[in-house]
Amino acid sequence: MKICLISPSLVKTPPPLGGATETFTFELGLGLAELNNEVQIITRDGLSEKSRVKSNLTIQTLKIPRNALIRGLVYNSKILKNLLKQKPVHVIHTQGTAVFPSAYIASKVLKIPIIHTEHVYYPWISTPFITFEKKIKVPLELALAKFTINKADKITVANEFLKNAIEMANPNISAKFEIIPQGINSDIFNFNVDPSYIRKKYNIANDQKIISYVGRIAPEKNVMALIKAFLGLRQEYNNLTLLLVGPTARKFPTNHQTRKFSRYYKKLRDWIQKRGLIDSVIFTGAVPYKIMPNIHAGCNLIVQPSPIETFGRAIFEAAAVGVPFVCSQGGGKIPDYLPEASGIFIREMTFSQIQSAIKNILSNEAKYKNAGRTAAKIISERYNWVEIAKRYLKIYESLIKN
Repeated sequence: MKICLISPSLVKTPPPLGGATETFTFELGLGLAELNNEVQIITRDGLSEKSRVKSNLTIQTLKIPRNALIRGLVYNSKILKNLLKQKPVHVIHTQGTAVFPSAYIASKVLKIPIIHTEHVYYPWISTPFITFEKKIKVPLELALAKFTINKADKITVANEFLKNAIEMANPNISAKFEIIPQGINSDIFNFNVDPSYIRKKYNIANDQKIISYVGRIAPEKNVMALIKAFLGLRQEYNNLTLLLVGPTARKFPTNHQTRKFSRYYKKLRDWIQKRGLIDSVIFTGAVPYKIMPNIHAGCNLIVQPSPIETFGRAIFEAAAVGVPFVCSQGGGKIPDYLPEASGIFIREMTFSQIQSAIKNILSNEAKYKNAGRTAAKIISERYNWVEIAKRYLKIYESLIKN
């Protein structure tokens, strides 16, 4: 089968900074190619115009305008249509609503079925952390999402939470939905990863217990609550290090964009300095995707302090290498994929609740490590990208037949 995956940004091949949409697109492409399908990924913001990853997987980088309105829509649709005429495909699969309108026009002109995977649908609208900048964009973003949901031939989401959130705003579209969890690259995320990397890289002593967070350093991620919890724990434990892994710049992914620090990062940094934690808290900045297994493996536990996550990819990756976790019960619940014994799920992500959960894991490390082994095995067997690709192939085949 010939398949076209379209993503708003990839930056490099493979995506070096591991954003969820970029990782999904690249890894699904690899899984589909491994099953002897011919795959092309069309993206923007790449550093090379065309690159062949393997014999049947090609990535095309388009220099297309960022303008999401008429100019960008017409330009992008024309380029996509011409590209797909030169290299015809059986199905188009989009990630991210920003690229869907252009892909939809091309799909209608060329009579190609189109499937869309929705990763977000803006769940942070219901959280107290939404910024003014995001607030003013919400009506446009929701209108774009509604158009995408209604026009796609098929919609896939990672879990029941996201499906229900979309159906609340878009009734009578249940028949379009398919729940397919995200996958994991079990060749690099597994229980055999070398854990020594981060201690050498960041000069962390062997007696230190490392607590990590992986994600954007942004208000909606509730990073401040984790830092406050860490401050409380430091009064009981003198051998703790907090590793905050994620971009601190205003924009992400960063290519030729500004690398200036965000206001939120500066606020966190000032708070840490005033309380004497500067030697115990490490901001790594954005980390290459290929290094992430080593980052996870070197930590004693990972915390995802955000109250809502549509999937929680960082938790999933950490669990794949056997690391215990703390995360919210809200949103796309990880218990759907993992044994509950491998982590702690919190109803309200306050700093006191986070502090209590971390203390529980640190006091029962052997128990959580054993559960982590079970979780890693389950993920490797059930959620590797080839298995996920097989499920998508069934959808592609049904769309083509119809």
